[in-house]
Amino acid sequence: MSINYRIVSFRQLLLLVPLLTFLLLPLIAVGADDTASHSHATDTHNTEHQDHEEDHGSHADEPHHGHHGVEGAKLPLWWVIPFVGILLSIAVFPLVAEHFWHHNYGKVSLAWIVIFSIPFLLGYKGDAWYEIVHIVLLDYVPFIILLTALFTAAGGICVKGSLRGSPAVNTLILAIGTSLASWMGTTGAAMLLIRPLLRANAWRQHQVHVVVFFIFLVANIGGSLTPLGDPPLFLGFLKGVDFFWTLRLFPLMLPLAVVLLIVFFVFDTLMFQKEGTPPEDGEKQPIGLDGKVNFIFIVGIIGAILFSKSLADGAFKDASVAEKMAPQIQAAEEVMKAAKEELVTYVEAHSSVKLDDNNTEYHNLRKKHLHAVATVNSLRAQKSHDENSGVDIFGVRVPYANLVRDGLMILIVLASLLYTPMYRTIEDDHGHEIPDPSELESNVRAANGFTWEPILEVAKLFIGIFVCMIPALKILQAGVDGKLSNVVLAVQTSTNDPINMMYFWLTGLLSSFLDNAPTYVVFFNTAGGDPTSLMGVMSKTLLAISCGAVFMGANTYIGNAPNFMVKAIAEENGIKMPSFFGYMVWSFSILIPIFILVTLVFFRS
Repeated sequence: MSINYRIVSFRQLLLLVPLLTFLLLPLIAVGADDTASHSHATDTHNTEHQDHEEDHGSHADEPHHGHHGVEGAKLPLWWVIPFVGILLSIAVFPLVAEHFWHHNYGKVSLAWIVIFSIPFLLGYKGDAWYEIVHIVLLDYVPFIILLTALFTAAGGICVKGSLRGSPAVNTLILAIGTSLASWMGTTGAAMLLIRPLLRANAWRQHQVHVVVFFIFLVANIGGSLTPLGDPPLFLGFLKGVDFFWTLRLFPLMLPLAVVLLIVFFVFDTLMFQKEGTPPEDGEKQPIGLDGKVNFIFIVGIIGAILFSKSLADGAFKDASVAEKMAPQIQAAEEVMKAAKEELVTYVEAHSSVKLDDNNTEYHNLRKKHLHAVATVNSLRAQKSHDENSGVDIFGVRVPYANLVRDGLMILIVLASLLYTPMYRTIEDDHGHEIPDPSELESNVRAANGFTWEPILEVAKLFIGIFVCMIPALKILQAGVDGKLSNVVLAVQTSTNDPINMMYFWLTGLLSSFLDNAPTYVVFFNTAGGDPTSLMGVMSKTLLAISCGAVFMGANTYIGNAPNFMVKAIAEENGIKMPSFFGYMVWSFSILIPIFILVTLVFFRS
């Protein structure tokens, strides 16, 4: 009885924290504008134009004739409390209230959305509404449609046959998945191979490490080589980075993957020796594939993405906008160049003087250049927005190309379910729905153990993450005028030249906890935002940003959406996966030392 009382009290304590947050944030919101407006220069507005410069999936920017959204320079750090709260909920609830979390995680996510949104709307009104609609329509909706399409199509492919989960077989599956991820997306490759991998290792007691390394390699690092592999690289493609430029990540991705595969093989061999004698499988069955038609649908998903990009660059693009804005952009670039020359001249002439924020003249010159960079970025964003046709929904421009792409993906989901339909279910002794035994031989999805729960978990949790991370992104996007200006300045030298090592680590560490797509965008813009320069003289910087966003998405369950889906499928199959922090012990112990080696070899200068 006393145990139950303590559990209830602890849950009440957990619920009290968001309640107190809810009560405090309106007070913060009311005074936010007044507090911040007196502490920033008028140049802040230029910096803020970059806030909506990017399409986190394949969206164009918001209308420049309407709301510009909340100014990140005016947001106090208190606004990140709900984002921290939802991350802690994901990390802590499964540990202290596993049953409650399993049945209520969607409600917890909704609670944090409400806790954040009400005071945010009260404090910033129309601008706050714009930000919420913007991130939902242009970031979350395309994100979840793409994941659902890949999840559905790949889930309709069943690898059949006798697979024994030995170190050699497991390593081979991980290597194949890593190779496929760049061409069918990390989600597609992960959903294709995670179930056969789990079936192959079902007889083993030690399975957790297999799933962890699968997340490292197939769900993240394998997607390094093309814009189809991982969302950050696709954003770079939309910004003008050449499709095959990302193949430059191969010299980094290959040794990283090889080292991880070797580490896995050694570790899996040690674990395999503890398993004892494998059970007899009976008659060996040849390896085969059912539901092969879904490979066509996966190709169709890739085609839908490329087709929508061609429409955005062709039929839905007003070429006259670029011509009209060219003089304005050129003039802003000249101002940026002059500001950089002025900063460099000052630094060279004052080599004996301490250059920090206490040196007002130097600090102002540095900010002047960064503001000039932000102005150029905002003009490029305006051009990108104005030259793309779309429909305005609550003041947010949704490009026609987005609607075509997402519509095609929904059709692909329906086609996949038509050709490889869902199965009939029955209830087991515990009231859980399981496939009807009569369906296991005839239905591909039943044989594959396909359920909707993993994608539902991602959808419910990530809507909360996306909405609650708005302030964190806005503050970062405010650059030198935001409360996290030290983060932005940390990737620059005294003359605002890039420090590639810092770009790699800051992009990576922030990608571990924020969505890696907008994090990529923030640092892409900080580096100048010009794809021509970033693919040319600054190619090492773009390489650092790309590697940080893709590689370090493996650091946490929320670093990349497939991580969560793989975890959910593993748990469906009876594997007790590590907690949020427990997984980080794995990732930090294994990945961080390897990332340090990557830094020393590729990004030291």
